[in-house]
Amino acid sequence: MRKRNKNTDLKKYYKINITSSIIWILMGIGIIGFGIYYKEILEDIFGALAILIGILTLGSRKKPIAIKRYEERRLLVLAGLLVIYSLVNPLGNIAILFDLFKRDFVMRRDFDEKA
Repeated sequence: MRKRNKNTDLKKYYKINITSSIIWILMGIGIIGFGIYYKEILEDIFGALAILIGILTLGSRKKPIAIKRYEERRLLVLAGLLVIYSLVNPLGNIAILFDLFKRDFVMRRDFDEKA
């Protein structure tokens, strides 16, 4: 019964991870749109960075231990991105808040146990 629960948690994590990547890509496209409209180079740069982050997070980790380590170490990066996107374009905070939700999901589950 415990393996079934872990399998369900992993499936839910993969769905959340794909959703997070889609949000990052859509947010990046939106920020680039604002950058083109207002002729701001920083919005274009950070919009492209958001699209790159969205594409890179599509590559999901397979082992639960690797997932937990990745999400634990990502908090500092997300905090830095929160400050940057708050200054550049607040639209970027949507993806960051969803990634914090994803991180909280991983921390609440037992992803550190061996499957």
